[in-house]
Amino acid sequence: MGRLKPRLVISYNYMYLIPTECISYMNGNIVNLHIALLPWNRGFSPNIWSFINGTPKGVTIHKVSTRLDEGDILYQKKVWFEPSDETFETTYKKLNEVIVELFQKNWDDIYSGEWRNHIYRQQGEGTYHSISDLKELRRKLDFNWTDNIAAFLERYNVLKTGED
Repeated sequence: MGRLKPRLVISYNYMYLIPTECISYMNGNIVNLHIALLPWNRGFSPNIWSFINGTPKGVTIHKVSTRLDEGDILYQKKVWFEPSDETFETTYKKLNEVIVELFQKNWDDIYSGEWRNHIYRQQGEGTYHSISDLKELRRKLDFNWTDNIAAFLERYNVLKTGED
């Protein structure tokens, strides 16, 4: 790491925890683009879990910390969906479009470090899901990315009612 001297690292759609050594080396100058309205839906497949858990939907640009998706927030934007009109694929694409737009809109402040003047801590406990949570869900109730979300939620609620 000694030869590279980047000013800033941008993480986008990266599914691994960034090592503490990298975070320290960058003096906190690593930001992540996450397709969830943090603190809701930290971790894996946030768009799916936002519908299952009925949590707010949106996107967040945040500082990378040693804990996954728990860093301070630079920018956020809420996104609304009508489940009967959407699939997991369409929501994933829209969330990615919105995060890219938010990033582009704020690029000058991100690159210059101006974001430090309005950063804020995440509030509340939120939610977290791992890749194993998604695998368990698929084991119980498989689905496709092209499935209608409202139809999926009906099947999910029937399954959940049977488990209670």
